Amino acid sequence: SVQESAQALNEYIEKMPEAFRAAFIGESDYASPVGYISSEVYTQMLPLLFLFYAIGVGSSAIAGEEEKGTLDILLATPIRRSRVVLEKWGALIGGLLFLSVVVVLGLFIGIEFVDITIALDKLIAVTLSLLLLSLSFGTLALLIGSFTGSKGVAIGLTTAVAVLTFFINALAPIVDFLEKIQKVSPFYHYTANNPIVNGLDWGSVLFFTCISLVFLILSIVAFRKRDLMI
Repeated sequence: SVQESAQALNEYIEKMPEAFRAAFIGESDYASPVGYISSEVYTQMLPLLFLFYAIGVGSSAIAGEEEKGTLDILLATPIRRSRVVLEKWGALIGGLLFLSVVVVLGLFIGIEFVDITIALDKLIAVTLSLLLLSLSFGTLALLIGSFTGSKGVAIGLTTAVAVLTFFINALAPIVDFLEKIQKVSPFYHYTANNPIVNGLDWGSVLFFTCISLVFLILSIVAFRKRDLMI
């Protein structure tokens, strides 16, 4: 059963070096169904999927169309550049919402067939946290693409920031100077409150909302002032 597999994995993890567990496993209990879903699905698989999607869409929103030569057709219409950015950002949110609904429904239906019980409101809470995490990186990709006009640069820099902030959060428990800056990492705000158990942390919601809005405003400013490569 899933619970027996989780118990075996938990025993294996207990044999790992303490420093490694602190950095990459944390306090998750793989033997519990909720801990297993949180660690396997919401800490590993889904963040990769959501970030891959968000960074791809964000980088393509302006820079991708500019490189393909389709942006000049769009801007030939009487539409403000700020509206273009806002509509692209709205499309990013819409795509992430669609993914989130699919994930919540899929997991909620799927766990009915195995020996796992997770409240629907907790699934929604942790998935919303994942959406906000992904939106922040997707909006950063939008900003970099709006500023540089290069999809490749937007993907590369945003991915680098994601990897860097992930390791800041992961290594903070064992590296003193990283612990002091751990809270600047979006991944800290995604995992700190353990939303699949405790629900949404409104401080983290505010953090993600603020940085996404700042990135959005800067994207509009950058796009309005830049001479396009078309």
